[in-house]
Amino acid sequence: MTNTADPPDDPAGEDQGDPLALLWNGFEELTARLDNTEDTVADTLDRFSTDIDDLKTKLTQLLKRDQQDKDIKPRRWAIRATRKDWDYLINWVDQLNAHYSLLDDYLIPPCWPAHPGVVEELAGLWRSWTRTMIIDETAEGSGDTSLTAWHDRWLWPALTRMKSGHYRTTNCRDQHQPERVVARPTDQGLVPSRR
Repeated sequence: MTNTADPPDDPAGEDQGDPLALLWNGFEELTARLDNTEDTVADTLDRFSTDIDDLKTKLTQLLKRDQQDKDIKPRRWAIRATRKDWDYLINWVDQLNAHYSLLDDYLIPPCWPAHPGVVEELAGLWRSWTRTMIIDETAEGSGDTSLTAWHDRWLWPALTRMKSGHYRTTNCRDQHQPERVVARPTDQGLVPSRR
């Protein structure tokens, strides 16, 4: 947008007070500023366009992930766990038994992997412990109470359930007792008919 017209003659700068010369100089300065502003706006629009494209890509990925999550059918931990998951859980349970100074009644019996309900309970307890430890380690003295809450809300209630007869492991204190009770399936004949 540069104007190529010649400015009024001002051979020796004699017309500095001339209103036409002042107007011309102001016009040239305004034109230069406008050119600079246009370049800045164009650069900003280019950056916005790139940022919008990035956001569209991320949104598409999130929508795909959301759809994939909807397609996931929930399965018990024991069914979807890898050998590595089992190794981590076994190590964690053994550490819990060895290093928590648990009374004998609260020790988790070595046959716990043979008891499906206990496996699921311990897997959930281990996962919540892992998350709690990460929160506690990154809290850096902020007064976070997650570790205390984990003991109070998750550990002791779970150990109490395992001790007090909620699971058949209470029959396995001295040695493993195979589970002989076979659960009967739901009587679907008692389901109210749909309207």
